[in-house]
Formats: sequence, C-alpha cells, structure tokens
Amino acid sequence: MKALNEREQRTVRLGGLGLAIYLLLFFGVKALHGLSTLRADYDRQVRVAHTLKAEVQTYETRTARLKRLMERLRFDPGTLTPQTVVSKTTAALQTAAMGGGLQLGPIRESPVRNTEQELGSIQFDATGQPQAITRFLAGLNQLGVPILVESVQLSTDSRGPGMLKMHLNLILLDFEAWKRRNPNHA
Repeated sequence: MKALNEREQRTVRLGGLGLAIYLLLFFGVKALHGLSTLRADYDRQVRVAHTLKAEVQTYETRTARLKRLMERLRFDPGTLTPQTVVSKTTAALQTAAMGGGLQLGPIRESPVRNTEQELGSIQFDATGQPQAITRFLAGLNQLGVPILVESVQLSTDSRGPGMLKMHLNLILLDFEAWKRRNPNHA
C-alpha cells in the first residue's frame, strides 16, 4: 500500500472527524428521542401512581368516616336481617311522621311477597295539615332504605278544617337484590 502524504492524511483525519460528528449527531438525536420517550413513560406512570394514591386515600377517608358513623350509631350492617330492616324502617317512619307534626294511626307490617326484590311492606294511616303531609312524603327518600310508594290515599278529616287523612302503602326493596341486578344501559 502506498504511503499517504501530509495532505491526504489531513483529508482522512477531517473525513474521519466529520463522520464521527455525523454519527454522534445522528445517534445522539435517536438516543435523546429514546430517552425522552422513557421520560414520558416514567412521567405517565408517576401520574397514574398519584391518581391511584388519591383514590386510595379517598376510600380510606370514606372507610374512616363510615367506621366513626357505625361506632357513633352502634350499628353493624352485617347483622341486618329483613325483619330488622322492616322494623327499623317502621321506627324511622314513625319518628319522621311525629317530627313533622303528623298524628299516626295504625301501622301494619306485612311479610315478603313472592318476589325476591322486596323485604316487606308497611301500611299506615296519619292525620295532619297538608304541608306536614307533603313534607313527610318528600322526606321518604332520606330514611336510608330503598322505599317504593305503592299508593297514597288522601281524604279530608272531620277533626278540623284543613286536616287531611293519609293512608300510605310502602314497599321496602331488598337493596342486595337491586345491587346484584345488571344495570340496563339502553
């Protein structure tokens, strides 16, 4: 092989240096792009972790509030039977009616019908002012039990002017059966 003169050696050195710079830039850009992709994946995972942590903290807060509420009320939902739910609902209805200014008549609790979605039914009579009756009916959804109003009969009462007599049929729904149902997203 022929020996290279000074000018050719300089050209080879400059060509090698140029090739090294080109390869460094080419692979450096690819490396930076790969590193930025890894960084974006890491940032995405950090955001997911923070979201999960916030969700877990939300559930921990809910759990702590529910535990405090259960201790304050001395109430364990695991001990509920259909009979206790019906009797506690009847007691809550009596408290709400008397607190709203209604005079209660007879209260009848009926056993479960042939359907799996009911715990029982409650029938009762009450007498009071129309405003008290409407407040009572509007507050039925705040008793904490799924209640379906089957029928309401209103008639005038002979005890005084402006008094109404109400006969109410309620169905207590089995919340466990309704929870198991698949929702219809039609």
